[in-house]
Amino acid sequence: KQWYQRRVVITAGIQDEGLISPEFAKILARVRDSADFMPTHQLEEQMQGDLGEEWRSKFLEFEMVPFAAASLGQVHYGTLHDGTRVVVKVQYPGVAKSINSDIDNLTMLLNVTNLMPKGAYAENALEIAKRELAYETDYIREANSQERMRELLRGDEDFYVPRVYRDLSSMHVLTQECIEGEPIDTFVDAPLHVRNAIGLKMLKLCLRELFEFHFMQTDPNWSNFFYNTETKKIQLLDFGATLPLTKDFSDDYLRVIRSCATGDRETIISASLRMGFLTGYESEVMLKAHCDAIAIVGEPFATDEPYDFVEAAAYRRVGALLEVFAKHRLTAPPEESYALNRKLSGAFLLCSKLRAVFPCKPLFDAVYFAKVNENVRDGK
Repeated sequence: KQWYQRRVVITAGIQDEGLISPEFAKILARVRDSADFMPTHQLEEQMQGDLGEEWRSKFLEFEMVPFAAASLGQVHYGTLHDGTRVVVKVQYPGVAKSINSDIDNLTMLLNVTNLMPKGAYAENALEIAKRELAYETDYIREANSQERMRELLRGDEDFYVPRVYRDLSSMHVLTQECIEGEPIDTFVDAPLHVRNAIGLKMLKLCLRELFEFHFMQTDPNWSNFFYNTETKKIQLLDFGATLPLTKDFSDDYLRVIRSCATGDRETIISASLRMGFLTGYESEVMLKAHCDAIAIVGEPFATDEPYDFVEAAAYRRVGALLEVFAKHRLTAPPEESYALNRKLSGAFLLCSKLRAVFPCKPLFDAVYFAKVNENVRDGK
C-alpha cells in the first residue's frame, strides 16, 4: 500500500524529508520499495470485469508481465491491431474500498507516534487525502482529466499529453498511447543547459496550471513527467490527482506572489484573509512567520537575476517556520492550499534536484500581466 503513505505526506505539504522525522522518512522509504505485482489470475479478472470476457481480442498483443507499478495499479505494454503501441494501467483489486480504513489506520499511527509536526493539521490533511485518493481510483475521471489537459496544451512547444483510448478504458483500466522518453529526474547529471531547460519548462507548466488553467495535476512524482531529448518536450503522465482550482483563490494567490516582489505586506495579509490562511486574530509573531513563508515562495519571482534553487533551499527555510506555525496558527490551511503547495513545492524541489539556475521572474511576469490584461478586458 505504498501509494497512500506517499500521497498523505505530500497532501500535508511535506515532501522534503528534511521536514519530517527521520523515523517516518525510513518508514516511507521501506513502503516505497515494497510494491508487488498482482497474480495473473487477478489481472485476468480485472481485465474481464472491465473490458469483457473477450478483452484479449481487442489487442493484437498484450504483455501479461507488467513493466512498472503505478500509484494504484500496474502498467502493461500492448499493441493494437493497427500496430499502435499502448500502455495499459490496471488497478489493483480492492484498492478503492480500502482507502478509508487505511487512512484511519495511518491517522492512528501518526497520533500515537507523533511522527508528524504538531502544526501540520494532520487530521485535516488526511480527510482531504481520503477524498483525493478516491478520485485517483476512478480511471474514468482520470481519462476525462487527461483529455482536458491534452486539449489545454494542444500545440504547446514544450509539452505533450498522450492520447487516451476510450474504448479500451474503464473504471479500473486506462489505456493510452505509448510515449518515448525518460523520467525527468534521470537528467540530474545532464549538462546544465538541459537541466535548466527541464526546470524552466516544469515551472512554466506549474504557473500556467495554477493561474491560467485553474486545473492542476497535483501529484509531483517525478516519474509522471518524461523528457524526450529529440522533441525537447516534457510528456505528462498520470492525471488521477488532477484537481480544479477556483478562479478567486487562484487570483488572490497570484496577488500574494506579486506582492512579494513589491514588498506589499498589507496585500499579502488581506489576500491571505480572503483565502482562509488567516482569521484576522493572529499574533504579530504568526503574521510575520506567514509573510516570511510567502516571501520565500515568491522569492524566485522577485528578481531578474538567475535563481539558484540549491543555494536558496526555499522549502527547508519554510520548514524552519513550522515551530512557529505549530504554536501560533489559529486555523487549518484552506483546502485548496494543499494541492497548490504540492504543485509549487514539487516544481521547486525538482529544480533543486536538477541543480537548476535560471531567471524565474519573466515566467511569472508573463502570467501576471496576461491576467491583468484579462481583467481589464472583463472590466474588473
